[in-house]
Amino acid sequence: MSGADTGAGGARKGAHDVESAERQGTGDAPEASTGEPQRSARQAHQLILIAEDEQPIAEALSMIIEDAGYEAPLIATNGKQAQALVRTHRPALIFADLMMPLMDGAELIAAVRADAALDSHAPPPIVLMTAAGMRRAREVRADALLRKPFDLSEVEALLLRFLDPPAPKQAGGTDETEP
Repeated sequence: MSGADTGAGGARKGAHDVESAERQGTGDAPEASTGEPQRSARQAHQLILIAEDEQPIAEALSMIIEDAGYEAPLIATNGKQAQALVRTHRPALIFADLMMPLMDGAELIAAVRADAALDSHAPPPIVLMTAAGMRRAREVRADALLRKPFDLSEVEALLLRFLDPPAPKQAGGTDETEP
């Protein structure tokens, strides 16, 4: 049984360490010289959160995001864990499954928006993913809907819709010269 099956840590290969985020819980990450929590710097890097309880789907989405040039996303295996990560890291974009344990995608969207209203900041855009239940998904009023199974081009289009294009990789070890 993997860590993803237990729902304990939620960290997956290629994803940020969510266990340390859970330990911090309050969002009080080490402060930078500006006095701002570490999460502000991560938001500047367009941090993405995937809230998905099915490991193969979360990993596929993570690979698409990384292959598109973005930072490795955080991955939560349930809605409660996703809410804690949002509070700690303030991602720039969230992909959330509609049907998850402990807190479903609709409840997560409501919680993220309520937290943002309390803190007087704009909530991040949320893409709601579903394999069924498009009617219910539309009622939730997410910023965008993504039907599963999803297509690479659909995910890339959503990334560009809600985020700036990723910064070009630093040249330093690979020769990317084209003829």
